[in-house]
Amino acid sequence: MAAQNASEDDIKQFAINVCIVINFQPEYACKMLGNSLWGEAWFMLQRTTYGSELICGSFVNNCGPDYNPIDEPWQVEIPGNKPPVQPWPNPKPNSPTLRVLHLSDIHIDRWYTVGSEADCSNGLPMNTYIYCCRNYTDNSDTYIRDFIKVPAGKWGSPYRCDIPFITFDNAMKHIANNEKFDYILMTGDLSNHAVWDYTKEAHFDNINNITAVLKNYFPNTLIIQAIGNHEAVPCDSMAPHTMEQYDTRGPQAIYNLLSKSWINWLPYSIEENMQYRASYSFRPFEGIKYISINSIYCSRDNFYLYINLTDPDYTLQWLVQELNDSESRGEKVHIIGHISSGASCLKAWSQNYYKIVNRYESTIAAQFFGHTHQDEFEIYYENMDPNGRPTSMVYMTPSLTTSSYNFPAYRIYTIDGNYSGSSWTVLDIENYYANITEANLNDQEPIWRLEYTAKSTYKMPDLSPTSWDNLTKNFLQENELFESFYKFYDRQQKDPSSCDATCKMSLVCALRTAESKAGKKYCL
Repeated sequence: MAAQNASEDDIKQFAINVCIVINFQPEYACKMLGNSLWGEAWFMLQRTTYGSELICGSFVNNCGPDYNPIDEPWQVEIPGNKPPVQPWPNPKPNSPTLRVLHLSDIHIDRWYTVGSEADCSNGLPMNTYIYCCRNYTDNSDTYIRDFIKVPAGKWGSPYRCDIPFITFDNAMKHIANNEKFDYILMTGDLSNHAVWDYTKEAHFDNINNITAVLKNYFPNTLIIQAIGNHEAVPCDSMAPHTMEQYDTRGPQAIYNLLSKSWINWLPYSIEENMQYRASYSFRPFEGIKYISINSIYCSRDNFYLYINLTDPDYTLQWLVQELNDSESRGEKVHIIGHISSGASCLKAWSQNYYKIVNRYESTIAAQFFGHTHQDEFEIYYENMDPNGRPTSMVYMTPSLTTSSYNFPAYRIYTIDGNYSGSSWTVLDIENYYANITEANLNDQEPIWRLEYTAKSTYKMPDLSPTSWDNLTKNFLQENELFESFYKFYDRQQKDPSSCDATCKMSLVCALRTAESKAGKKYCL
């Protein structure tokens, strides 16, 4: 329609009507979604050089031509002279260790309504983004029933709902009073999933409130954070500085606010990079550097990127410089971010990031991400060859939110500690969760329980990339082992027997795939 010079209003109304007709969202949400996201979409459509089939191919498999120039990697200068790969380190017994708390995808819903419909699914195929546990105002809405089938509970509901504030506060109180750890990682997404209702004012209030809660419960604990796609208004819309109208459309206000918030725990030296590209680096201890990367510059839902896909704000080139600096110093690096390279990431960014990780595998000791809400991981392979040597991996922590069909969770890593010669590798993982259905039924606070520890549960000698690669192979051979993983995947919500051979193969394939849009390339 844009190519045929249809008016902006006509195209927007058409999009809203389609949303309503196919029950993509409640009518109220369709109308609000059209109004909130349309400006960004229209701005992109007027400027992109890509046609509708090519853009469709970024979102839907098998849409458009076999060759899609959107997927063509752009050039990132990666130095040669890769150091020889050393055997996986084995710290000496009784070496110092650190315990590191990882929180991700908190997604507080300030409009969560106890007693509203938690299971507002309509049973139709187009049901991907339905959002429940709220009172919608449009009485003509097909999702509003004369009766409530599943009332939303006080502590949250394991359906397509986010968590109420009291559940977040309860989790922080429990962690502060019962867990022992040295510092905290937070990998983004503080706001709810009702993207059609986003305003900068509400986002700023939410970020300031969460910052106040964290300062209250963890006043003397280092917190290292990364930005998520739901920090943007509209969602995912983080434009690079090269885009025209950056001053009015760019994410500068949110970058500035997050920088101001994170300075509560981090040095002022992060400000320049944080306010420019929402990425930064710093050294919390001698021998280790943390790099927090803005992975929303890879998000396929960031419409602004379709105007110019090439290395937004030179973020991957900056990453190479940071890693090269650490390699020359002989220090290790932990990378934190939100969207991993194998998730909903544009293929060009994903492939370039993959190459960077492989080049600096001896420097990158660990990667910590979130976004998917599930308990999973991704493995990298030498030369992006599924039969090659495993080189690195991403730890993707389960979400604190219940969306979708999860119990809230957090994770604690045991890491080779702060001493001269430390490998800074992850030695073990503990996952904790709360059965909020139980808490609602018993009208009591959630009980946070240890769900499992990785090494003992999965019978792993260590947490090297090779051991995780072997684990994926064992999942296909040992059904009991896979069933444990499947229960942990969404925190005890699904019957393991419900995952047939096709389901199992799909999940195992995803664990081996750190390259987006790779199809079955990495499947066994």
